[in-house]
Formats: sequence, C-alpha cells, structure tokens
Amino acid sequence: MPEKTYKLLAAKGGGSMIVEGAFALAKIPLDVEYFSWTDLGLEHDEIKAINPLQQVPSLICPDGRIMTESAAILMHVDDIAPEAGLIPGRDHDKRRDFLRFLMLINTAIYPSFTYGDSPAKWLKGDEAAGKILRTATDDHRKSLWRYAESWTGAPWFLGDTFSAIDLYLWPMTWWRPGRDWFKAEAPRLHAIALKVEAIPEIAQVQARQS
Repeated sequence: MPEKTYKLLAAKGGGSMIVEGAFALAKIPLDVEYFSWTDLGLEHDEIKAINPLQQVPSLICPDGRIMTESAAILMHVDDIAPEAGLIPGRDHDKRRDFLRFLMLINTAIYPSFTYGDSPAKWLKGDEAAGKILRTATDDHRKSLWRYAESWTGAPWFLGDTFSAIDLYLWPMTWWRPGRDWFKAEAPRLHAIALKVEAIPEIAQVQARQS
C-alpha cells in the first residue's frame, strides 16, 4: 500500500505558491489541488470543510491532521527537512531578524490584501467605502515594503543566508503594487524575487501557476 503524502489545497498565483515552493526545495512529495478565486475570495465547500476560514494554503498531513497559515506550515517543513534551509537555526546570528520579518510579512503586509482585495466582503456593497479601503490598504502596504527594503541585504534578504523570507518575496512582489513598482521603489526586494524564481525547483512551481 503506497505511503500517504501531503496534500495542499491551493489557488494559483496566491500565497499557496510559498508553501509549494517550500515543499519543492525540501524535496517532500506533495499533491496539490487548485481552486479558483471568486469575487469574494475563495468560496468552496471542500475548502470550508477543511478550513472553516475558507483560506488557502490549507495542508492535509499524511496522518490526516490539518495545518493552515503559511508561516506555521513552513515551520513544520523546517522541522522535517531542516536541510532545506528555510529557517535559520537557533544559534544562527540571523535568526532574530528572520523571525522579525516573518511576522511583519504575516501580521502586517499580508492582512492588507485580506481586506483590500475584496472590500465588498467587508463593507456589504458600499462601493465608495470599498474604493477608499482599497486605496488605503495599498498605500499602507507600500510604506511597509519600503520599510522592509531599508533592512534588505544581498544577495538574499538576510544577506548571505537564504531563508523563507526570500520565498515570500517571490510571489508577493507580483501582487499589488506589482513588479514595476518594486523595481523602481524597492530594487533590492525586486532583485531577490528574480533570484528566487530562477531556482529550478521554484521555476517548476511557477510554471504550474498559468
């Protein structure tokens, strides 16, 4: 009887790419099922049955347990495949910087999309307020990215150390305000994103997104 593998509920072009990329780099077998976006985000009964928040990535582990939240999933991947180098070790001098910016991305930058992408979901048809919310969240996100740029090293975000922070930058620099803005306003972040997507395993994941 074949050994069970991880299964990822995902949506093309979204944050699921980060988890797909992590599994690819860690060389852990992963089955991926893609769902389509709706005007209000992801509204699918199968996802709701797994994750009542109706969010992806949602990961079904081989033992049947469910994991959500990309940062938590990446920590799990690091637990089982630390050789992938997604998270600096406990004694690494960049670990505190990693934890700091992992939280910035997940608690400050990422939520700006949660509310800005589908304002109608939160404002119940108030179109004028929705436009204000979209503009405000977009502007705030730019300020957060500029802040991150001021701390960015080379060739990776943590300098010589590759980490999951770089993996986040790969898809997130495609999202609003987009690659042209990053190239002009956050060139070091932009350069890292280009380096990540040139990694063969990541290029394969990106090819599946079209």
